[in-house]
Amino acid sequence: MKGLRVLSLFSGIGAFEEALKNINIDFKLVNYCEFDSSVSKAYSIIHNVDEKLNLGDITTIDENKLDDFDLMTYGFPCQDISALGDQKGLMDENGALTRSGLFFEAVRIAKKKLPKYLLAENVRMLVSKKFKTQFREMLKLLDEIGYNTYWQVLNSKDYGVPHSRNRVFLVSIRKDIDDGQFKFPEKIQLSKKASDFYDSFASQDHYLREKDMKYLSEFRLKKKYSSLNSDIIICQTTKQGNLANPQNFIRDKKGYRVMTSRELLALQGFKKKYAEALLNEGFTKEQIGKFSGNSITVDVLERIFEKLLHTGIKVENKILKNENII
Repeated sequence: MKGLRVLSLFSGIGAFEEALKNINIDFKLVNYCEFDSSVSKAYSIIHNVDEKLNLGDITTIDENKLDDFDLMTYGFPCQDISALGDQKGLMDENGALTRSGLFFEAVRIAKKKLPKYLLAENVRMLVSKKFKTQFREMLKLLDEIGYNTYWQVLNSKDYGVPHSRNRVFLVSIRKDIDDGQFKFPEKIQLSKKASDFYDSFASQDHYLREKDMKYLSEFRLKKKYSSLNSDIIICQTTKQGNLANPQNFIRDKKGYRVMTSRELLALQGFKKKYAEALLNEGFTKEQIGKFSGNSITVDVLERIFEKLLHTGIKVENKILKNENII
């Protein structure tokens, strides 16, 4: 597909954009939207774009003033859905939108602009029994504004990356162009190990101090709260760049260490050189670890985009296609 116009919401460091570049989709970034100024700067460095394209706070976007676009990506916040969060859901007890409830801000924009495609990602917990009712309402809302939505939980390790990361993906296709042919990508055999992504050198500040060794306890390893020299790393979180309470550890001749910024980004499908660019601009390994833990595995997005953008399109209503998984 040529000339795809893209609006990127909740952009983070731009996993969707990286995937489009990697599969040679000719696209134009209309705007991106990232509330955190440090993340916005990192995005601009990685993708070589002017920060003036950043819309900032999604709640202040005037949808009437946006340029038209064909694809809207929106990996909306997971803090109020995740098993590691408070699990308030999309609204709190007073009916106010939570950070995860910013989903509705994305729908507001989609309702006005009606792009061809919407693509979202969030934690697997979103499709759990706890949030079953809210998830159904989300799908119903997307249907009401004119979209057929397909969804599925995909694990990064099934798409070429030795990283166990289950996430739910929602692909919404405008009804007038959808023929019901979209299918999520098939799993592929994993041919790489995490060690294939390791750097040959890590600075001393990556090695555990005595007080940090508690995170390598036998209990944590057995419960898979931590991994050590694992062929497939456990899911990165925002703590992975820290010495205190990261998830994945490497043991080498010098001792036990956390993963480098280069390794972390590579195990999310980004190029290692991005870590170097960010470090050269003054970002810390802790910040880059947070960026990586908050991001989406690029390889999974590549496979989804190949299915979505390289096939014809048009659909009957199949809102709860994967109801059996909820």
